[in-house]
Amino acid sequence: MTRPYAVSPEARVALATLLLQLQDSLDEPWTLESMAARAGYDASHFARAFQTVVGQPPLRWLRTLRLERAAHDLVFAAGKDLQAIGLEAGYASHEAFRRAFVRAFGAPPSAMRRRPRGVRGAAPRVSASVASRPEGLAAEPEIVRFGPLTARATVVAARFDDAAIAEAWRRLYTLDSPAAAWELAAASPPWGFTLPGRPREYRCIRLGFTGRVPPGFVPWRVQAGWFARFRYEGAMAGIHGLMRWIFRDWLPGSALRWRFAPVVTLFDPVVWQASRFERSRCQVYVPVQRLGG
Repeated sequence: MTRPYAVSPEARVALATLLLQLQDSLDEPWTLESMAARAGYDASHFARAFQTVVGQPPLRWLRTLRLERAAHDLVFAAGKDLQAIGLEAGYASHEAFRRAFVRAFGAPPSAMRRRPRGVRGAAPRVSASVASRPEGLAAEPEIVRFGPLTARATVVAARFDDAAIAEAWRRLYTLDSPAAAWELAAASPPWGFTLPGRPREYRCIRLGFTGRVPPGFVPWRVQAGWFARFRYEGAMAGIHGLMRWIFRDWLPGSALRWRFAPVVTLFDPVVWQASRFERSRCQVYVPVQRLGG
């Protein structure tokens, strides 16, 4: 009987950190050797440890992530054609992309675009904990089923900086009726959280709005799935620290992986307004999935 390959806790954290880096930079020409070097191990040890922790060989996992990004783009990038999405996933022909996509998701790309499928199965379990906690985290993170969400009125910030994001929020505030608690939200797609300088999108969302939507606003949706929920109350600037802690500390140590779906943050606007936008009460939802699943 073959013994399972032993992987130390430190190696598991290094591999989980690498997984986030892969997801943030899928278009890099990754090789087994470059992945091993990034994780700090020789290629042979890295390949066996990766297989043990993730359940797939490294290069196959990279193809899995690229197909997951393709599924994400099919749902959220309505103006992007199937051929371009397939090429970005690494497939020179549409037929090769279609076959790989069906093997991964049980449906062709065109069906995913028309009728996105939510995540099925039991809730993933957190099998490790992180000793440190950022200031303002109001409770232990919990795994919850979240969504689906739909919104008729959303605005994408022109850039990922404070001025552009403030302008996007200002436009949402011009809508007719005031927002109730948890009707204002922000969403970012699953890249740009771990590598400095990576282009990021920031979408401001108004949930529950039923009035007339002026020009310049776009609809948005997110599928149901399993998310890690983080409750925060504190200074607005502290939300950036919370995000860094989630992706640099909590997620690598959680034995979970980041699933390709947007990170969604729901806000209570009453706290914003009462503090002149200096404090926030929010719930951050990070899409997660067990490693190898």
